[in-house]
Amino acid sequence: MSALTPRERMLTALRHQEPDRIPLDLGGFVSTIEAIPFDDLKKYVGKKWETKCFLRDHVEIPEDLLIKFGIDTRYVRIKPPKKWKRVLEPDNSFVDEWGTRWKKPPGSPYWDPADFPLKNATIDDLEKYPWPDPDDPGRTEGLREEAKRLRETTNYAIVADAPFLGIFESSWVCLRGPERFFMDMVLDKPFIQALFERIIDIQIRIMKHYLDAVGDLVDVIVVADDLGGENGPLISPASYRELVKPYHQKLWGFIKKNTKAYLFLHCCGSITKFIPDLIELGIDIINPVQVAAKDMDTKMLKKNFGDKMTFWGGIDTQKVMPYGTPEDVEKEVKKRIADLAPAGGFVLTAVHNIQPGVPPANILRMYEAALKYGRYPIRI
Repeated sequence: MSALTPRERMLTALRHQEPDRIPLDLGGFVSTIEAIPFDDLKKYVGKKWETKCFLRDHVEIPEDLLIKFGIDTRYVRIKPPKKWKRVLEPDNSFVDEWGTRWKKPPGSPYWDPADFPLKNATIDDLEKYPWPDPDDPGRTEGLREEAKRLRETTNYAIVADAPFLGIFESSWVCLRGPERFFMDMVLDKPFIQALFERIIDIQIRIMKHYLDAVGDLVDVIVVADDLGGENGPLISPASYRELVKPYHQKLWGFIKKNTKAYLFLHCCGSITKFIPDLIELGIDIINPVQVAAKDMDTKMLKKNFGDKMTFWGGIDTQKVMPYGTPEDVEKEVKKRIADLAPAGGFVLTAVHNIQPGVPPANILRMYEAALKYGRYPIRI
C-alpha cells in the first residue's frame, strides 16, 4: 500500500481496516510526557526545547519532536475559563475552579487533592455551592481558528482533548473524597444522583460550547472517567449500571448527536467487565489499555472486542518503560502490535503519560520500534 496521510491512516484504523502502518500518538491530556522525563529527554538528544506545560505538568510536545517520532495526531485543547486563575499558594497548592485544593508535596512530581470541598455536604448544600460557570467564553476562545488551521493546512488527525474528568472520577477524587463517596454509593444514593445531576449539567453545557467551536473540524473527541483499579473494577458492574451509566449516556449521547468525530474514552485500570456497556453507549476508542492491570490481556481484548472497539495505547509504562532496557521496550512494542494491530483498530502510544523515571532511550526506542514493526501487513 502507498503511504497514506496521517489523517487517512488514523481514519482507516478507526474504521477497523488496515492502513499502511499503525497510527502513532503523543501529546494528549492522557498521552503526553510529564515535565521531568521531558527535561531528561531534552538533555539526552541535545535539544533546548522550552518545557511548556498544560494542566499541571503535562508537556506540550514540540512540533519537530512530533515529526521525528512520526506522530499522526495534533491536539486542540479546551482552555481555562477567564473567571478562574491558578494562584499558587506558599505551601505549593492551588484551588481549581471546582473548589478542590491540589498540592505537590516536597520531592513529589505529582499534584494530589489535598481537600475535598463537598466531603460533608448535604443535598441542600449542593444548591448553594459555587459551581464553575459552564458558559465562560474563555474555554473556547480561539479554538475554532486553531482547529481550522490544522484542518486546512495540515494532514494530521485532529483530536479534541479532554476538557474535564468524568462524573464518577471527579466526584470521588476531587469533590466528595473516596471514603465518603463510596459509602454514599450504598447508603445515600439520592445524594450521589443529585451530585451527578449537578456535574453532568455543567459538563454538557461546557461540551456544547466545545462542540460548537470544533465539533465539525475534529476527527476524535476525548472524554475521561476512570472505572478500574489495578486488580479489578472500582465498583461492581451492577452499581455502574444503576448509578453511573445513565449519566454517561446523557453526556456521551449528547456528544454523539452533535459531532461525527469518533468518541475516545480514557478509562484506566482493569475495565474488561465494563467494555460491553461502553460499546453500547457509543464509545469507539478505549485508552490507555492498562496492560499491567488484572484481566487486561491484549490478545483477549482484541479477540473479544476488537471488531467494535479501537485500542489506543498499550505500551506498558508501569514495568517495561521505566525498568526495562531498550531491547525490552522493543519486545513490548512487538507484542502489542502482534496482539492488537491485525485488522486495524489500534493506535500505538504509552499507557497514560510517560512518567518520571522512564529513560530517554526507552522513549526513543518505543517510537523507533513502532515505525519498524508497525507496517501492514503485520509480520510478527
